[in-house]
Amino acid sequence: MLLVVFVMSGCSKRPLSPRKQYGIQDQYPETWIESNQRIERFVSIYRKNTHVRICLQRAEQKGYLHYIHRVFYKYRLPPELAHLPILESCFDTRANSGSALGMWQFTKATATDYGLRVGWFSDDRLNWRKATHSAARYLNELGRRFNYDWRLALAGYNGGPNYLDKIMKNQRSHNFWKLKLRKETKEYVPKFLAMLKVGRERYPDLFFQGAPRYWVASR
Repeated sequence: MLLVVFVMSGCSKRPLSPRKQYGIQDQYPETWIESNQRIERFVSIYRKNTHVRICLQRAEQKGYLHYIHRVFYKYRLPPELAHLPILESCFDTRANSGSALGMWQFTKATATDYGLRVGWFSDDRLNWRKATHSAARYLNELGRRFNYDWRLALAGYNGGPNYLDKIMKNQRSHNFWKLKLRKETKEYVPKFLAMLKVGRERYPDLFFQGAPRYWVASR
């Protein structure tokens, strides 16, 4: 009898993690809390300045994160990605880098590819709600393209997916940390992961503001 009980209890199913329960597409969920020398270099920088706090305060005051979380949830994107504008624009809806525009810093080509109208008198990249839906579609496509390894997908967001594909093919590696990339793309992922870490540690009330249930449950 004891043996039967042991076998039956051993066959019981483990409860699904919040990410699996909600169908979040994420091959390496440990990405969001990993640490290495390249990440910690930027953690030390963002702990000393106010960039993350200013961006999160702007997002809370304007209600940006709540909306982004809801849109990204529909695409089953990792909730961490909702904070990408911290790095891209500091949640500035009119941010202009010269080659890219808006909260999500779309170039003209990417914007039109993902349904935004770009013209002389009207530019949807400045409409943060429309741009958020386009960003969700673009990130979703990058996720599929790079097998939901979000380190690679984020590098593709910054440097372009074709550029990243070429680099991986030439260097015969799918490990982001081993790829030799141009400086901006090389630093893009560790910068974002560092911002997430500082946000979680120093500004948890701002960081989780408006987050859906699955995000809170997976903290």
